[in-house]
Amino acid sequence: MASMLIAAYCQRTGMAVDTLASYLQTRQQRSRAAGPRDADRHEVAGMLGTPLPPEDDQDARRRFSCGQGYAEGGLMAEADEQRLFTEACLHGLRARLCDDVDALDGYLPPHVAELARKVAGVLEVPQPAPV
Repeated sequence: MASMLIAAYCQRTGMAVDTLASYLQTRQQRSRAAGPRDADRHEVAGMLGTPLPPEDDQDARRRFSCGQGYAEGGLMAEADEQRLFTEACLHGLRARLCDDVDALDGYLPPHVAELARKVAGVLEVPQPAPV
């Protein structure tokens, strides 16, 4: 979502197509048609509390542990400033691109909406000062 919103903004401001493609790293894109990877399945298993993966598969255990952390609220129990900032940036950019900044208050918690409005405000095209 983040990359597509940023790409839309860059495209709207006139970025060259080849530059945009290099930023999006289109040659490295993995097809969603391939379905979930083993890493995704291990993370979901951790969230659902299913049995642990084999001990010799450290990557699977790490992903399983991440899933457990999400399920138990350990990773999200306290406010995560980076996550809050990222969410505000995404909503602010979307609101600016849609010219619908006022709608932020309708679907976001007040503290996120406030930050998103600030982000949207920074993205406004500066108007020339009256003479």
